[in-house]
Amino acid sequence: MDLAFIGLLVLIGLLDQIKAQTISEAKALRKKLFVTDEYDKRIRPIDNQTHSIDVNVNLYLLSVNDLSEKDEVLTTTAYLSVSWNDSNLIWEPKNYGGIKLYHWPQNEVWRPDLALKNSHLDYKGLGEESLNIVNIHTGLMFWHPFQIFKSTCSIDISYYPFDHQICYLRFQAWSYTRLQVNMRSGYNGSEGLNLAYYEQNSAWKIKDTEWYVERDQKDTTISFKVTLKRKPMYFMLSVLLPICMLSILNICVFVLPVSAGEKATYAVTVFLAFAVFLTIVSETLPQNSESVPVITSFLVMQTAISTLITIFAMILLRLESFDDINVPKQIVKIMNLLKRIPCLKLVGKNKYSHKPKKETEMSNKENKKTKDVEHADIECEMNGKSSANEQPENNNDKGDEYTWTDVVNFLDFLLFVLFAIILIFLIAISLSVASSKGKVFSEGFDSANSGTYQRLDSTVSADGGSSFPGNQLPDHSTGSPNYESTTSPTWDWEEYDYSYYY
Repeated sequence: MDLAFIGLLVLIGLLDQIKAQTISEAKALRKKLFVTDEYDKRIRPIDNQTHSIDVNVNLYLLSVNDLSEKDEVLTTTAYLSVSWNDSNLIWEPKNYGGIKLYHWPQNEVWRPDLALKNSHLDYKGLGEESLNIVNIHTGLMFWHPFQIFKSTCSIDISYYPFDHQICYLRFQAWSYTRLQVNMRSGYNGSEGLNLAYYEQNSAWKIKDTEWYVERDQKDTTISFKVTLKRKPMYFMLSVLLPICMLSILNICVFVLPVSAGEKATYAVTVFLAFAVFLTIVSETLPQNSESVPVITSFLVMQTAISTLITIFAMILLRLESFDDINVPKQIVKIMNLLKRIPCLKLVGKNKYSHKPKKETEMSNKENKKTKDVEHADIECEMNGKSSANEQPENNNDKGDEYTWTDVVNFLDFLLFVLFAIILIFLIAISLSVASSKGKVFSEGFDSANSGTYQRLDSTVSADGGSSFPGNQLPDHSTGSPNYESTTSPTWDWEEYDYSYYY
């Protein structure tokens, strides 16, 4: 009995040493920090107010929603991983049931007023009122504001749709100078721009990423750089291919015979089609004069060529009407000279359209109705005319060798070959120039295999800043080589692993 009583007393003593994280402990912790210690979120949480508080910022890019070429706006979904030390929110876990971390509403504690510096919208604070901030008992604070960002992005449309666009998301502590809030990125081995949770976009592919800190005498800005490459398949099928097909149809106007009467109508229709395509492409691109897309230049040239083709079609129709006028000897000489080219030998004279021969055929039909007495004389006369008509066929220097129909047919073929060569040349040059931009980015970026960060600039140091001697940073405000020494912050990790919050 005595042993049982002693064992009960020992058990009670052990239970007295066990402390649970109860609601009363949490209330006591909150009361101690916010009531007893009179926490004021309007005061920077650092003991020496003459010193700056280090704020570390990483960006987790979740998706690229849209890149508007016309408005020059990049829309992304992302969240920031922000951390700092709050010297006013420190406690001993053993005094509060072993509580080592707690979550406070973001509006109840101090936090840096971060803002997207190059935002397309009005100023808006990060995070919602319902968002919490994680507070570690050592004073370390973690804040993960989630938001859809709309940032301005200068668009270079010269190589559309084979273009690469470079966009930035620049964050700054809006109302604090660098003497009050010193911003950093890529701390404790983390990446400044992280793509671990990124979802691929159907129109754009992330080619490269970069992050760095820009400091001057007054402010600190963290810039996250994203290089995007357009996926051109949709535009090739919906824009480029129809334009190329329309360009081929444009020169086919010279295939139509003049007798069809639709030459001018066909040419004008193709011209209007080019004008419509030019309007469609222009509406989707930004209205600036700094760069002109290759595709726009190609459309303008094709529209100009279509104008020339329409003019030539009308001229050919006019020439066809000159039935009663002999072909000038100068034109005959030019045609004979050009017919020496192998591909033009079979083009030109149409023996069935020769005017004297038509008269011979009609005379032969009429002679069948005459009397047998006159048949011999008429036949001799017609044979004489036929001999006279056959003689010019062997003489290429006579003016009646060609009719205007022959001239028009010859010009049709000649213009078709000429504009076909011009079309092939323009397409080859345009595609070569448009696709040459991709050679600059020869190495792809695979976030799944090569990590979430790729440093392009060899002058960027491990902390994302410029690798000046001693990790010093230039003074960008004055342009003078005014350097400032910086050091990385140190954290009191104890035995707890807080890497999850990064």
